[in-house]
Amino acid sequence: MSNKSLWCAVLVPLLGCSHAYADPTAEKLSRIEGETLLLKARERQLDVQGSILMKQNQIATIQAATSALAHAPGAGDPQVRSVEGVGRAVFATLQLGDGGVIEVQPGDMLPKGMQVVSIAPGNVIVRKGKQRVRLAQAAPPQQQYGAALPAVPAPPPGMPAGAVR
Repeated sequence: MSNKSLWCAVLVPLLGCSHAYADPTAEKLSRIEGETLLLKARERQLDVQGSILMKQNQIATIQAATSALAHAPGAGDPQVRSVEGVGRAVFATLQLGDGGVIEVQPGDMLPKGMQVVSIAPGNVIVRKGKQRVRLAQAAPPQQQYGAALPAVPAPPPGMPAGAVR
């Protein structure tokens, strides 16, 4: 065998080995890239979960504040019959515990030392001492059926009784 043949016999397997060494490095880099993508996705998922928890806490805080304002109507407390107006020219019609009806605007004083703090559609908040209270809605007046029904005229002569509408 000549020197050239001997070198070829030695170099060819070495070149094959260098290619074999490159594959594990590429595989390692691919695996590292995949792990990096997974970690970034988990980080984004944790960020989203954190923002969801913050929003839930904000909602819970608002609900707690709203329920603190909620108030079962006490004996003699005014109740909201209606709220009317636009912008700053808004007023509420309240029904007092004694049956009287008054119209109020923010800042007005009510019986029992209550002061109207704010008025919004269907929502009147008053200050009772140091406590803020949302007044309850008054029940709509019930219709009494059969009390005063209009008389139904009799059908004209010659027409059947069920024909009049």
